[in-house]
Amino acid sequence: MAAGGVLVLSGAGLSTESGIPDYRGPSGLARRATPMTYQAFTGSADARRRYWARSYLGWRHIARARPNDGHRAVAELGRRGLLTGIITQNVDGLHQAARPVNGGGTAVTELHGSLHRVICLACGQRTDR
Repeated sequence: MAAGGVLVLSGAGLSTESGIPDYRGPSGLARRATPMTYQAFTGSADARRRYWARSYLGWRHIARARPNDGHRAVAELGRRGLLTGIITQNVDGLHQAARPVNGGGTAVTELHGSLHRVICLACGQRTDR
């Protein structure tokens, strides 16, 4: 690790200490709801309305979450130049929020997108939620 070139792969377990339940654990939604696919979202106005209504309720919880010691530890590795990148399944933006203000940052690849940024399907404009 001291030589650098480390890639961090993170998932829901990293954000549970920040109060975000994991998707498959005891309190997760995997057993109660079928995830919205890209095809369903882009193919149906009704599906988008359902998604945004459900997302609106959950967003307030995500928006209050703050990075925990795990996120800060990963950010510190990046600050020290030891990371090649971060790949996360999380959609909460906490890796980015953990970066020091003056520390730049290691690239974060969000496998499932993000809840903190949205894109207009008509024009492609991206904006903070």
